[in-house]
Amino acid sequence: MKEFKQINGDDVKQKNATHENTAQFLNKLTDDLDQSVEAIDVATQARLRTARREAVTASETRSQPAWLMPMGSLAAAATVAVLTVSLWQMPTDQATDSQLPPLEDIALLSDNEGLEFYEDLDFYLWLDDEKEAG
Repeated sequence: MKEFKQINGDDVKQKNATHENTAQFLNKLTDDLDQSVEAIDVATQARLRTARREAVTASETRSQPAWLMPMGSLAAAATVAVLTVSLWQMPTDQATDSQLPPLEDIALLSDNEGLEFYEDLDFYLWLDDEKEAG
């Protein structure tokens, strides 16, 4: 049976206190960051605006050519088409014959006698012939 942990009033109070502490921390952090932004001198604000503008301009000019996206899709579609046609054209007899081992090999490998028995098979056949003859 699974045991369930009961939440008592102290656990709830502790979670609420943690949530309140987090909210207070975030409010204080937001206020401090806003004050630090207001304290930046005019020259620094101008340099930041210039850097921001240059970054936006650079990102717009580095965009990939419009023809590149459709070319990737076209290449993927062509690959799928070539594979489909090549698999469709493959003769079925050749595919199944080349993948399956001959039945004699399966019989040899699954036999309890072992490979030594089949190596000496001529001797055992000769011995059997001698018993029948003599």
